[in-house]
Amino acid sequence: MAKRKDRFVHCRLSEADFERFHAHAEELELAPSEYLRYMIRIPVDADGADGKTVVLDTKALSQIYGELVRWGYHYNQAVHALNTIALFASRGGSNIDYFVEQLEKANRNLVTVQAGEHDVENRLRELERSTLIGGR
Repeated sequence: MAKRKDRFVHCRLSEADFERFHAHAEELELAPSEYLRYMIRIPVDADGADGKTVVLDTKALSQIYGELVRWGYHYNQAVHALNTIALFASRGGSNIDYFVEQLEKANRNLVTVQAGEHDVENRLRELERSTLIGGR
């Protein structure tokens, strides 16, 4: 059951803040009142946040989660290739071309993980700069 919304808040804003408020609501495809309700729920007393609150939207979190899953897949493939080499070597395998192919496969997967790591790091830096309360 939805909570009743029968309480009102009134405040004065400068023209610039008023425009920014409505622009942000529109950008997020939210009604101004819905946007304000989300803003009210942002914690302003987060420990260790140096007076800043970073807003993580579900789209950003979903993208980061997807990248982490992709890392896991490529890392798993690289480890599988290395385990295959170890297994054949322990059984006296001597097919050098096969070993080289497996090492190249492992290297490609690990390079993909490293590239994804930089992507996630950049996304997190962007989120860090999207401060709504505190520093700005």
